[in-house]
Amino acid sequence: MEFETQKWELDAVRAESEVCKTKYPLLMVHGVFFRDFRYLNYWGRIPRELIRNGATVYYGQQQSAAAVEDSGKELAERIRQIVEETGCGKVNIIAHSKGGLDSRAAIAHCGMAPYVATLTTINTPHRGCIFAEYLLGKVPQAARLKIAAAYNATMKQVGDPNPDFLAAVTDLTESACPARNEATPDAPGVVYESVMSYCKKAQHGKFPLNMTYPIVKHFDGLNDGLVSVESAKWGERFTLLEPQGKRGISHGDVVDLNRENIRGFDVREFYVKLAADLKSRGY
Repeated sequence: MEFETQKWELDAVRAESEVCKTKYPLLMVHGVFFRDFRYLNYWGRIPRELIRNGATVYYGQQQSAAAVEDSGKELAERIRQIVEETGCGKVNIIAHSKGGLDSRAAIAHCGMAPYVATLTTINTPHRGCIFAEYLLGKVPQAARLKIAAAYNATMKQVGDPNPDFLAAVTDLTESACPARNEATPDAPGVVYESVMSYCKKAQHGKFPLNMTYPIVKHFDGLNDGLVSVESAKWGERFTLLEPQGKRGISHGDVVDLNRENIRGFDVREFYVKLAADLKSRGY
């Protein structure tokens, strides 16, 4: 309660300065297996904090699970819609997990480079997710198909027109990424930056991250429960969020998925500073 009171007081003091009022609006792009629901925000308390401090926020609204190229096409349509309806010219993309790969595809393959000022990827597996490779290699085909069918059927009920669980997972594998990276060059004129966090123990991630963490650690070292630190590095600037004390920052924590206050890491303030930095650089 004391923490929230301090947060409210801080925002009250700086409200007029609109530290997050960037030149171009923020487009927040979700990761795999989630959607942008109106009443269940993927980004937790973060968007409200950004808006309170002057930001204009939009959402990617792509399907929860699809091939990277298909999601990239969906995002391209969303960017066109925002630019045409608002006259904003460009957007600043902040993308989590697979959303970062989808955004790169939209920029490189769907003609969105002129309409994107910056792309900041958050815990994105640019070089693949070893656990996705492990999952596809170890789970019997019959079980994979059953899981995929159940997932796709469920997500159609909540709005996905054509969900594809296996295509999404396959595109996250370590073996799929080298060829895609070579075919998806960074676009001149777009600023690419990346952010990554990590856990110190399996218990720092909620299910299923507490189970996947040791597998990823065995194969790839420091990770957030799904993605390794090395896989997330991309672009002109890389920021590593170091856990303070014993608590780590999981793949879900970094987007406030659990609405949890973590000692030593104020997730809402991190995004406020990220937006303020974009504003200070003229984006």
